[in-house]
Amino acid sequence: MRDIIYFSDSKTVFVLDQTLLPFKVHYVEAKSYKVVIKLIKNLSIRGAPAIGVAGSFAAYLALRGLSRKPKDELLNIVIGRLREIAFARPTAVNLTWSIKKFENILNSNIGKSFKFLSKLFYIEALRIFNEEKKVSLLISRFGSELFSTNNKVLTHCNTGSLATTGPGTALGVIKEANKKNKGLQVFATETRPLLQGSRLTVWECEQNNIDCTLLTDSMASHIIKEKKIDLAIVGADRIAVNGDVANKIGTYQLAIVCKYHKIPFYVAAPLSTFDFECDEGKMIQIEERSSEEVLKIGGKLVSKASKIVNPAFDITPNKLISGIVTEKGIIINPSKKKIIKFKDCCY
Repeated sequence: MRDIIYFSDSKTVFVLDQTLLPFKVHYVEAKSYKVVIKLIKNLSIRGAPAIGVAGSFAAYLALRGLSRKPKDELLNIVIGRLREIAFARPTAVNLTWSIKKFENILNSNIGKSFKFLSKLFYIEALRIFNEEKKVSLLISRFGSELFSTNNKVLTHCNTGSLATTGPGTALGVIKEANKKNKGLQVFATETRPLLQGSRLTVWECEQNNIDCTLLTDSMASHIIKEKKIDLAIVGADRIAVNGDVANKIGTYQLAIVCKYHKIPFYVAAPLSTFDFECDEGKMIQIEERSSEEVLKIGGKLVSKASKIVNPAFDITPNKLISGIVTEKGIIINPSKKKIIKFKDCCY
């Protein structure tokens, strides 16, 4: 399988449509930034690091069709388009982090030609793509040191190659640990309502010869108790300066259960997922998605409920987190004092 997002020779963007996995591998051709925005919104591309990369590719496409615009008009249009991209999904901070880099390029090159800006945007998009791949590898290596022989690990949602441009964050850690240690067993939650665990994580584990057991979200507490899970590791979509973590809905309850059973609960994420302007988790905007995602499974209506809630994420307090695995190492017992030191380390 190719990268989940890539430039063709003509600099058209191709994006793997993850809504069709594991049954079909299909790449969508995107010649417009609006197409990439749509793919982000409908979760054809998802996972905080991957969304950040997709945003950078969309930023390049945002210049398309503007070659004959006057320089002052070009600037205003591009700024407007970049803001559209940044607001495609509100919770994952990697998207706004990525777009800020292109805004900085614009601000540093006011009055420059379309051709010059286009080249800079293209170079920056590829740089973000390649750096994310390196970061993913480093996270995987650092996190793998947490494992030993015959470990049983619980994970939630999908945090592998489908969520990054490298091996992944939490699932990347698991992949690396599986290479080093014998007898590793993974327990993956299905992750309702969009089944990223059952559709994507199980599929990635099969691709990497990892022993993986699928369970429904409501089975997690029982499995943690009966199967004697050794540790849990998940990803993140935004991390506050104090170490509170926004991640896929269902993460908070897993962290509570792990705390009760005295099981280490880890988060794996790049430093680009840290929001250094956000002091604590309650400041993070939680995306509320369509009720259709809850009412239907596989496009088939399974309920006639008139009242539905569908938050895409929840907040796990730092006190429930044993450590955060980053490309710079593991932050044990995360706190503002420890995290703020990494403010200027992100690529």
